[in-house]
Amino acid sequence: MSIQLVFADPHPLMLEGLTSVFRHESEFSVSSCVQDGQSAWQDVQRLQPHVLIHELNLPKLSGWHLIQAIRSDGIRTIPVVFTSAHRSHLEQARALGLMGLIGKDKPQHVLLECVRSVLQGRPWLDNHLPEHRPDFLQDTPPDLNSPQPLTAREWSVAKLVVEGLPNKRIAQRLNITEGTTKLHLHHIYQKLQCSGRMTLMLYLKDNGLL
Repeated sequence: MSIQLVFADPHPLMLEGLTSVFRHESEFSVSSCVQDGQSAWQDVQRLQPHVLIHELNLPKLSGWHLIQAIRSDGIRTIPVVFTSAHRSHLEQARALGLMGLIGKDKPQHVLLECVRSVLQGRPWLDNHLPEHRPDFLQDTPPDLNSPQPLTAREWSVAKLVVEGLPNKRIAQRLNITEGTTKLHLHHIYQKLQCSGRMTLMLYLKDNGLL
């Protein structure tokens, strides 16, 4: 049985390069290539790949929150961050229990070494990342200890949760898929630091938001 991979990077050329690297390795099979975090999350849920190789700076859902969603949903896919990272990302990676982190400046054989290492249960965190990056390339990890504002769609989902609707009914009411509903809920829980529906309802009540 081959090792299933999903790639997520906003740049098509990078996705082509990753596909080319792993295409020539017989033990791997590329299941999907996507350009945003939401599509990556949907494919991880649908395909349950062995490894997700992804950029941190993804549209629609950041790489950091993508890692959190995989962890909180109990999915066994191993995230490997492949990014123009800097050294400050190492502590955030360790805090999230990330198995694999590698800079895009590394040659392809090092990327293969990283992926094979995490598959064997051995963390592979790049200790040779640059100290700093130019301001226009900064991708600061989110403060996971500070509540963040919800989008209009997330508020719509939160209000329906308060009404007691299950995910399927919420999806029908908002004309979205159940997978997208779950993704919105992950965002809501992460942003408001809630562990589930009950704590979300208590949070909204305590803050006068119901």
